[in-house]
Amino acid sequence: MLNYRRLVVGGLATNCYLLWSTDKSAVIIDPGDEGTEIAQVINELQLKPMMILLTHGHFDHILGVIDLQLIYKIPIAMGKEDAFLVDRAAAAARYFLKRNIKIPKIKSIDESLPEIKTIKLDDETIRVIKSPGHTPGGVSFYAPKSKLLFTGDTIFADGLRGETDHQYSSKKLLFRSICNLLKLPDETKVLPGHGEETNLAEVKKLFNCNYCELP
Repeated sequence: MLNYRRLVVGGLATNCYLLWSTDKSAVIIDPGDEGTEIAQVINELQLKPMMILLTHGHFDHILGVIDLQLIYKIPIAMGKEDAFLVDRAAAAARYFLKRNIKIPKIKSIDESLPEIKTIKLDDETIRVIKSPGHTPGGVSFYAPKSKLLFTGDTIFADGLRGETDHQYSSKKLLFRSICNLLKLPDETKVLPGHGEETNLAEVKKLFNCNYCELP
């Protein structure tokens, strides 16, 4: 079974997750800001970071990447279709946070780690589930033994979902992605990119999927 800790970071209160196994090998999911503070917690827990995983490329999920990569010298992976969002991150941060940032160099899941579909942490296999809609390259991370699902901005608590107002977003794809995630076991804990955790049983009660049956 895997352990995790949620850290709420940055001006948009993004959930960063530390996920680790009994041997202390760990991944960092969505380090949205405050990279040095995240590293301090990692060191306090005596974790051994192996990789940084990004659910999508929005600036509020990637701002801590540069510090963490400098400290730990570990690879970073995200969906390749979101590469253009990293290029836009500096402009977005200036607009929303009124600050300048450095652009991290991020390889995609499909390019940096050849055709990665699973990630091993000790005896647990984490599945990469493509979840486009909020962004074109959105992914979720699912640990079946531990019943943990990291959804980024695809599913939130209380039946909410990621917004699709951007030109590159797709409500149809987002609903299809959610429907795909809802096929997982009801007891699966949902750990979203913002807000509190929930489980799929509660999400299924609240969510009305209009696109599940579309071709």
